[in-house]
Amino acid sequence: MNGSTAPETSPAACPTARPTTWDAPTTRSNSAASASNPPRSRPRSCPLPGVREAAVLVDQDATGQPRLIAGIGRGTAPARTAHDWRTALARRLPDYMIPAAFLDLESLPLNRSGKLDRPQLLRLAQESTSTQVNTAAPRDHVEHGLYRIWQRILLHPDIGVSDNFFEIGGTSLSAIKMAHAVTETFGRRLPVGEVMTRPTIETLAALLREDRTARAPGSLIEFRPGTGPRVVCVHPAGGTAFCYLPPATLLPDTVALYGIQSPGVNPGEDLLPSVEAMAEEYLRLLEPLGDEPLVLTGLSYGGLVAHEMGRLLAGAGHRAVSVVLLDTQATDDASARAEIGAVDAAEFRDKLVRFNGMYPGIDDAQVDRYFHLYNHNRLTAREHLPAPSPARLILAQAVPDGDDTPFHGEVREFWQRRAEGEYRVETMECDHWEILEGVGAAQVATLLGAELAHHGAQLTLSIQEA
Repeated sequence: MNGSTAPETSPAACPTARPTTWDAPTTRSNSAASASNPPRSRPRSCPLPGVREAAVLVDQDATGQPRLIAGIGRGTAPARTAHDWRTALARRLPDYMIPAAFLDLESLPLNRSGKLDRPQLLRLAQESTSTQVNTAAPRDHVEHGLYRIWQRILLHPDIGVSDNFFEIGGTSLSAIKMAHAVTETFGRRLPVGEVMTRPTIETLAALLREDRTARAPGSLIEFRPGTGPRVVCVHPAGGTAFCYLPPATLLPDTVALYGIQSPGVNPGEDLLPSVEAMAEEYLRLLEPLGDEPLVLTGLSYGGLVAHEMGRLLAGAGHRAVSVVLLDTQATDDASARAEIGAVDAAEFRDKLVRFNGMYPGIDDAQVDRYFHLYNHNRLTAREHLPAPSPARLILAQAVPDGDDTPFHGEVREFWQRRAEGEYRVETMECDHWEILEGVGAAQVATLLGAELAHHGAQLTLSIQEA
């Protein structure tokens, strides 16, 4: 996939190709493009290797801003990811001409007249992009490092990895400050001109990865410093913790937020053998714990580890501890757990694309690390049966469209049997993977904030009674 080279398109497959640029006759470079200026009737052939025909249309994103949609008819050539196409075009076109979304198809849709079916192409684009999650938050430590620099310099409340620096408040002066901060953080001189030509976190991160100058962090990542209680987010099965950044911006400023990513994400790291071993190691990373309230949370697999961490802490006498499970599923049925197995490489890559993990600059070795780590964590989940815990427990359960099922009830009852302390369920009308997106992220932030407030009130009461 990444790193592979598509076969050259033969002259017979590309009879009208010109050796100059990626021929996209329907591209418009400004928002004036509209239905009154329809694209040419047929997609043209294209000299880019692995392309038989291509068309670029102007669509609108969720905020109503224009974006370019590329439809690629590759014929019999192997399929490629959006990152592969974006990288190939970056060598030929300026950033502003590179489409925001790519449709990799065997052939482009035509209408009954044999012309490009523009509405169908746009529908396919909307369907393909609507299935992705985490399209704005940083996806690795390089993008996260840049994200924090941008937050300090731009003071913008909502920054995405594909946002243009100069469109969200950046100026030539702040670009100089940003370039200096990048040099200090990553140890690589960044000319201001690079900021002009690579004005997004995504494209700048790709440049830093190419130079191998970005130092990988350890397993504990500080998302945000704080002067008060801590929220600790444990990685899902995929191993990284950057999916927790959306609700992070909605928590009170005094709250310190940390993410824990799985050993094995970075080269040379040894995998931990079990959920229990992870819980013990991650608690060591958090020392000294002190008496401040602590909220542990985890999406899906991460909830299993967070629950075990909370059990160990509460068992050791820590009272101001809550565990917030984000749609974490578990069962007492040994035969059901035995069915949890490894996924094959093709299925894993599909997941990685859907969850926007195929960022620019990712190499095959990193994809392979993610693949082995994901399957390792799945197998540790198969062997783990959560034990009863005295920690305060909250289950945030995804119930799409409010359609409660017997399975949802079984999961609630499972966790109730594990709760020796307070236990409650919060229903979220969203899909499992939407919990940390949009409205779901706001609900999660509210839950976390409520738990911190609960422990703060208990602490105040204890002081008054003393």
